[in-house]
Amino acid sequence: MAFAKSGWILIVAGMLAVSGCDKLGIVGGNDSSASVADTDAGKNLDGYIEAYNALLGTMGFEKQAQDYRESNIPDGAPGGEFRVSPGWIDQGLQKLQTARAMPNGDPQMESAADAVLRSTGKVQSHLASLQTYYQGKKYLDDDFARGKAENGPMLAEIDAAERDIVSFGKLLEAAIERRDLAVLDKLKGSDPLGYNTKVALIHSKKLLDIFNGQQKPSQPDLIAKGDAEFAIIEKAITEGRQEAAKSGKPIPQALDLLNAMLGYYREFKRDRDPTHLNTVLTYYNGAIEAANH
Repeated sequence: MAFAKSGWILIVAGMLAVSGCDKLGIVGGNDSSASVADTDAGKNLDGYIEAYNALLGTMGFEKQAQDYRESNIPDGAPGGEFRVSPGWIDQGLQKLQTARAMPNGDPQMESAADAVLRSTGKVQSHLASLQTYYQGKKYLDDDFARGKAENGPMLAEIDAAERDIVSFGKLLEAAIERRDLAVLDKLKGSDPLGYNTKVALIHSKKLLDIFNGQQKPSQPDLIAKGDAEFAIIEKAITEGRQEAAKSGKPIPQALDLLNAMLGYYREFKRDRDPTHLNTVLTYYNGAIEAANH
């Protein structure tokens, strides 16, 4: 496969690190040209994106789920390594709860958020309970009886939360795509550097979507589609750098990371080694994190 099971893709929010703290699409004033990010719906969407990325980011659900699965509880031995922890899942859930409480939310998104809160909250609580069991090595007292008894339910809870997060992410992507169309038009005339950065991020996501989950990512038709996105990304990076030079602004870190990402895509094309795509994903997620701060 092109990516491991935990190869999640972060989502760009309504902020870009291109000019300090300017929100995407703001052109100034309080008229009808104001950014969609300034509306209740826009703030609500940005809150959901922040929560989603927190759940999949450092020490979030993705990491804790992967660590638990790799602990191989049924085959556990007293000297084994059991990385069982709730990590920072609670932080992502808190952000999601805050976004869910915002006014004028989309009913479908609210329903999906509720599902994530329920299922992922159950995972967080169960992992926190099991953490004390494994940290204190209580399995030495019961010969892994509790660990083995709760392993099946724990894995089922992780799978259920993963399905809910995937469904939630798909709704977010659709909402962001609709917003992007409006935002790009405004950025193109008012902020060429922001425009090119946004274009590069959008098409980097499309590049990853082409290969994500593919059993044979080196197929010629997939490479051809990837090359088309590559060309758009590289053009946006080049023009973004030119705009930065003309305006005297620093080159956004996101563009530098995406440029490095393209380097690993070139290595993938040369070697046809899908592990390079995991590095492409890593640099893309780094660019998203840079763009969102």
